[in-house]
Amino acid sequence: MRLHGCNAFAVFEVFLYERFVACFLKYKLRGVLSMQYLRTTRFLPFLAVVLACFVFAAPLAADPPARVGKGVMLQGFGWNSQSRGTPSKWYSLIESRAENLKKLGVDFVWFPPVSRSVSPQGYLPGDYYDLGSKDSPTFYGDQEQLEAALKALNNLGIAPVADVVINHRCAGKQDKNGIWNIYHFPSGKATWEQWAVCQGQFGGTGRPDTGDGFHAAPDLDHTNEQVRADIATWMKWLRKLGFKGWRYDYSKGYAAKYAGFYDSETSPLFSVGELWDNMDFQGSYLKPNQDKHRQQLCNWLDDNPSKVACLFDFTTKGILQVAVNGEYGRLRDAAGKPSGLIGWWPTRAVTFLDNHDTGSQQSHWPFPDKHIMQGYAYILTHPGIPCIFWEHIFDWNLFSPVQKLIEIRKNNGIHSASKVEIVKAEDNLYAAIIDGKVAIKLGSKDWAPDPSFKLATSGDKFAVWSRAARRKR
Repeated sequence: MRLHGCNAFAVFEVFLYERFVACFLKYKLRGVLSMQYLRTTRFLPFLAVVLACFVFAAPLAADPPARVGKGVMLQGFGWNSQSRGTPSKWYSLIESRAENLKKLGVDFVWFPPVSRSVSPQGYLPGDYYDLGSKDSPTFYGDQEQLEAALKALNNLGIAPVADVVINHRCAGKQDKNGIWNIYHFPSGKATWEQWAVCQGQFGGTGRPDTGDGFHAAPDLDHTNEQVRADIATWMKWLRKLGFKGWRYDYSKGYAAKYAGFYDSETSPLFSVGELWDNMDFQGSYLKPNQDKHRQQLCNWLDDNPSKVACLFDFTTKGILQVAVNGEYGRLRDAAGKPSGLIGWWPTRAVTFLDNHDTGSQQSHWPFPDKHIMQGYAYILTHPGIPCIFWEHIFDWNLFSPVQKLIEIRKNNGIHSASKVEIVKAEDNLYAAIIDGKVAIKLGSKDWAPDPSFKLATSGDKFAVWSRAARRKR
């Protein structure tokens, strides 16, 4: 049985804990919780069961470290990102803005794919180890510029996150039948042939695919030990260059356990997968209940053994970008919790509004631009690990208002597991209080928290308050 993001045993663990606390308080208050009492009653065996459950269930409760849970990530690129219209200068631009990113308040910066690629944006990689040279840079720059950007961020305590594209790989040569499935490159590393490609694709002789097909390039056989070993070796090399975490591209293309394997081999600070699948629509109408969609995200996390694995919360994005048009009732589920992944497994949810696919030049599924600050007010005050977008910050000139929201989040200790009390969720009004410290209102209707909260920031159809600190006597 799977229940949201945890199995039935973990639910039983919570039940036992609640029973233990109730029993402890009951008998402690009566003054009879003595060793003699414990020996002569069934309380001691019950306590042993509770403790055993916590010992054996501990891995189920593991989450990314506190630094991650308290952090904010920036996607540091868009689609076709260029510095002032000039390609091959992007890494240098990131380096030059490192101090600004620190002032903005971000803790992680997600880089574009670094390996040379058939497509300039990086998502059809070939030679993993070719990061570009001065004479032949990639679309984003060369290895020296990349290392300089990584060093600048790391020196400021900002952790770089690599975009790891390992579902598929473009070959360097054709086989005797003219099919591109021979992976022989100048680096001489990760040298593969047809055996590394999934059965039935591009002449591959490997095992069947463990996920969805990509079609634009050969899908890799992650069941093959040599493929896994070579990928892990490359990722360890990226760690040495200065990367601290991973963003896994096209995570539905291979079984979740393999992302867990690469995490275990490379020990990232955290990782985040991209599991972008269809939401539940009736024609063009997004159905209010998206539990099936967020359950898919939970299932992937359940199947990934990594203790630091997260997923982008596509459920929250899909619901929120409809809700900000006035349908705020969508933001509360039947249990009174947030209706995305953050309502079920917030410590593993990376919330966002847009990325290089959904927004930017591609705009496959964009967040409504006139409500973008409502969206940021929501994700930066709510649980989960928020991810903001470079183009919004620098191209849309939202640095200052987003910086203010990040400041409010951090000053009040809002984190990935923060508790949300949804006060209102109806047409034209959403109101919530987070950890008893921050209050938020979205929509055109009036609402305000009690006077102990003071207005911290506001904008078009949003306002955020923080509780005033008590004066010391």
